[in-house]
Amino acid sequence: MLDLGSHLDASPTPVLFFGTVALALLIAISLPTGGSTGPHSLVVAPVSGAFSTDRGTGRLSDPSGGTSIGPVGSEPTEAEAGDSTAFSWDALGVSGARVTDFAVTCELTVTETANGSNAPAWVNSSTAGPLVASANGTFSVPAAAWNAGLLTLSLTFAVAVPVTVRLFGPSLPSIPAPVALTILPNLEHLALYDPVVERNSTEHGILSDSTFWHVRDRFGDRAPGASLIVDFVTGVSVNETFAPVVWSVGGTTGAWVNYTANVSEGGTLTVLDEARSTLLGPLSVPVTATEGAASTPSLSPLSLAAVGLLAAGGLVGMVALLSGGRPRPSSAAGDEDEELRRLAEGRATVVELVRHAGPLSLHEIEVAWEPSPAPPALADWVASLVTDGTLTATLGEAGRARFALAERPVGEPRVTLDEEALERGIARRDAAVGPDDDNEGKSP
Repeated sequence: MLDLGSHLDASPTPVLFFGTVALALLIAISLPTGGSTGPHSLVVAPVSGAFSTDRGTGRLSDPSGGTSIGPVGSEPTEAEAGDSTAFSWDALGVSGARVTDFAVTCELTVTETANGSNAPAWVNSSTAGPLVASANGTFSVPAAAWNAGLLTLSLTFAVAVPVTVRLFGPSLPSIPAPVALTILPNLEHLALYDPVVERNSTEHGILSDSTFWHVRDRFGDRAPGASLIVDFVTGVSVNETFAPVVWSVGGTTGAWVNYTANVSEGGTLTVLDEARSTLLGPLSVPVTATEGAASTPSLSPLSLAAVGLLAAGGLVGMVALLSGGRPRPSSAAGDEDEELRRLAEGRATVVELVRHAGPLSLHEIEVAWEPSPAPPALADWVASLVTDGTLTATLGEAGRARFALAERPVGEPRVTLDEEALERGIARRDAAVGPDDDNEGKSP
């Protein structure tokens, strides 16, 4: 039998020694080799060709492919509004060669350089078609717009201001520098507006007209340096001149359109831009019947209607004033005489104003009237003068009718007396004043 008591009574030193050695061997076996700080199962080997993150820039990079985006060739510095301008970027690898399988979605903006607001423009891709702008003005560029690592876009600008083009997006390995360029007005495609007539007259058988037309390009930009082509064709000649577009008041631009013609021939006026697009006309300059008659430009339907209404109103007013009606007392007859006197004096004043100042609009006649304000019946007086041929109505600035004295051929004046009308007038007068005359000889 084993004597346990002798073992328990033995010294504990050998037991502690062997226990310590066993613990040390266990710890040594559990430690990893090669200086590793963790279990072998947690060490992950790198995968060749996978995208990683550049700790310096925080952008995606491809060790075997695209690491940067850059422009192709020289970037444009100027463009013309309405013309297509090409922009190109490509994806480059570490070696500097293009990565042909690179294709990601990205964004593009076109802004005015001065204030950063969105500039109107159209963007088109030859592979993906037209690009649509979002509500904030940013164009979405799909991955399909990339072709073998190359992105080519065509931009058309609709405003003549300095602009900045930016390509960006979180999927790009780098953001290319923005492209700043100046957009110039389209000097070949123009539009005319707001004409100002300086002269339109006929002297010694020669018709002459000088009108300043304001000019802008088809996008509404001012167009200094452009030219208008003025064609004036008569039965015997064709005259083509170039009218330069210059700066005018208020920061606008415009050009003078001038022509002269023999009144017996007339002509046709046409104004074109340098793209040979018709801006005005062809307008027929009418042949004048007599040498002394003034040239009358054709009126628009609206102006003709306005003049017709004025003439009709004046005619109705004259008929109402001159018509007899039922007999009225002497006070009514006096009022009628006063109304006729005002009509005659008002018409004479209008004629004198026009004779002194030349062609005037209705508003200009009201302003020139003394003492002001002009009487309410002024429009009727002018209409009556147009109706009887004393004044002529022509189309002036902004489509307003202008009234001028009609030049009449020189000849012997003739007066035609309507005896029946005279007798009816005398009868109306006698009927109106007769009762008062009968009462004068009676005693109360």
